[in-house]
Amino acid sequence: MQKRILLVDDESSLRRSLSLSLNQVGYDVEPCDNGLTALNKIDLYKKSAANLDTIVVDINLPDIDGIKLGKIIKSRYPDIPMLYITGYADRLQITEIDELKLTGLIEKPFTADDLIHGIDKLIEEKVKPEETEKTKQIVKTSSAYVLIKTKEGADYLSLYRKLYFMDHVLYCDATSGGIDIFLLMQADSDEECKSFYEKNIQNIEAIEESTFLSVDQPVINENIKEIIQSAGGISLFDDSQEMSRIRDSKKAVFSYVLLDIDREKLDKVYPVLRLTDNVLYCDYTGGHYNLILLLYGTQFSEIDKIILNKIVKLDGILKVKKYPVVNMFEM
Repeated sequence: MQKRILLVDDESSLRRSLSLSLNQVGYDVEPCDNGLTALNKIDLYKKSAANLDTIVVDINLPDIDGIKLGKIIKSRYPDIPMLYITGYADRLQITEIDELKLTGLIEKPFTADDLIHGIDKLIEEKVKPEETEKTKQIVKTSSAYVLIKTKEGADYLSLYRKLYFMDHVLYCDATSGGIDIFLLMQADSDEECKSFYEKNIQNIEAIEESTFLSVDQPVINENIKEIIQSAGGISLFDDSQEMSRIRDSKKAVFSYVLLDIDREKLDKVYPVLRLTDNVLYCDYTGGHYNLILLLYGTQFSEIDKIILNKIVKLDGILKVKKYPVVNMFEM
């Protein structure tokens, strides 16, 4: 599972650039522009039983002083490691600097590599809680996407068939548009999904490049979750007869759509997408393209209209890439 980072800084361009850099090395970043937003997000993570691996806090925030915010967080959630950043270390007292350095302090300007190194160090030093018998008994179904590009001249059909009949493979879809195969897999844990991918898929000779994306549940307001559930929104986590019926329909065509979304607007964008007609899957991955949709329609022009008229216009959508599904059994 990806490491989750809460990034609290009031400078939007810095939040964006650091989030992109952290995403590229496998971190899932939750950006916040002030202290109150950060406290609300932390509470949502705790209520959702989702783990936060590190909190990065700018000392100079518009609402709550960063040092005070850190003390509040530590008093409520003492097990979460914290890393402070500042461009005004010269304004702090010597004792404050010494205390912050014990926790973790990076002075601006710094590079993304500096921040990644600081976060990695905190996570490595974090004492892992002892595993209880109750924890051992928890079993969940985890899902992941694998996006595959094949080598030029490779036996595409043989590769497709090999992947299609593999254990843990839920769906194997041939696509056009730059990605040759979208693979959906399931196992009892994220670790098992990743291990199976590394041992059985990653190093197949015919594959030029592959990307593994764990599917996770986004941390959003409980009221929004209830609205989605009551409206019948479908995701890969749902074992739905309706989903299978649509997938098996010979009258439907499908396209995968990768979306890069402004993470700070995920709360507003995600439920709209989940409840949009013709959206079969809407799965959060936390990668560079942090949402994967599977759209269906009677023809590809219908899917194009949904993307153009409904999806692209949503506030918070940064990039959209479409990959139409090719029916291999009709070729």
